[in-house]
Amino acid sequence: MTQRRFWHELDLLCRIGVGLAPVAPDLTALLRQMVGADAAALFWLDEFGLPEGFHHEDSPDSVKDLFLNEFERLFVGEREINVFALAQRQDRRVGHLLEPGADYFKSNTYNLLVRASGHHHSLDLRVDVDGRARAVVLLFRAASRPFADGDAATLLRVAPYLQRAIEISLPPDVWQGAGALNGHLLLDGAGQRIVLMNDPAITLLRNAGQRGMGWHQGTPPEAPPPLVQQLLAQPHRPLHLPVPGGVLVAQMHPMSRPGQAHPGEGGGPPEHLLVELALKRPRRIEVVRRVLSLQLSPLQREIALLAGLGHARADCVAQIGVSPEALKKHLRAIFAATGTRDWDSLARALGG
Repeated sequence: MTQRRFWHELDLLCRIGVGLAPVAPDLTALLRQMVGADAAALFWLDEFGLPEGFHHEDSPDSVKDLFLNEFERLFVGEREINVFALAQRQDRRVGHLLEPGADYFKSNTYNLLVRASGHHHSLDLRVDVDGRARAVVLLFRAASRPFADGDAATLLRVAPYLQRAIEISLPPDVWQGAGALNGHLLLDGAGQRIVLMNDPAITLLRNAGQRGMGWHQGTPPEAPPPLVQQLLAQPHRPLHLPVPGGVLVAQMHPMSRPGQAHPGEGGGPPEHLLVELALKRPRRIEVVRRVLSLQLSPLQREIALLAGLGHARADCVAQIGVSPEALKKHLRAIFAATGTRDWDSLARALGG
């Protein structure tokens, strides 16, 4: 893949409106190739600069467990140069870990996270929106391959693309695709204890990449995950949690006690609460992947993307700036590459 294609793919992924988390696996793979790293990680941050969620390409489960559940205890401190520390910096946005001090190699961050994942060198990028850190990118290499200033310059060029992905995120109901995986948690009536949880639910929560889920060395938690408290606060509304690869949709249903006509009847709580979990794959990501698989020019891929996302043919003139005459020429090439005959059949082929 040429560098030009890398940048075009990055541009498409960052402006389809799904935010960072759903495209995190695509973005980390792309950034790793663009800079030439061994692995990549992407972290999205809460309002305090703490990592809210993340996708790391190759960390062992034990390392992810430490990061997700012991972050404040082990990785916040003077010598800990990690996601939280990098988010607090107000100077340059890239390359703080190009030449770290000696204390860094004695830190928990290096020994329990970086070295434990099989890496030595790190390259960092902070992404700001409206003056606040909203994401951190980390790239990793082995001891024999240090990063250089040229790598940092390439990574810095990525920042405006990731910033755009954060800024133009669309409401979930605009871009949700079909459910890819479904799971269930059965809780006590107060929502304080897990009674039963099936394997798909365990998989969904383990792969959510969210702090505080309670996983310890792969063992399911005894207490419900934090999303349950959010559902209890608004029990009749589904919760949409962006996660790597999609959005985790959680819905809570009260279950009646024997003899109750309705859950909570007579002032008492329901016997149990059922939480349904579903991983939704954003259709927009699949459309981008189909478009990128075609042997087309960047402009032709832009046109094809509009079709796949359900836009009218006339939108090409306004959104891309191509003239009606040029559009006819490009569409002939697109129809030939996709085996379609008109705009409607192209939209069906790419939109799934």
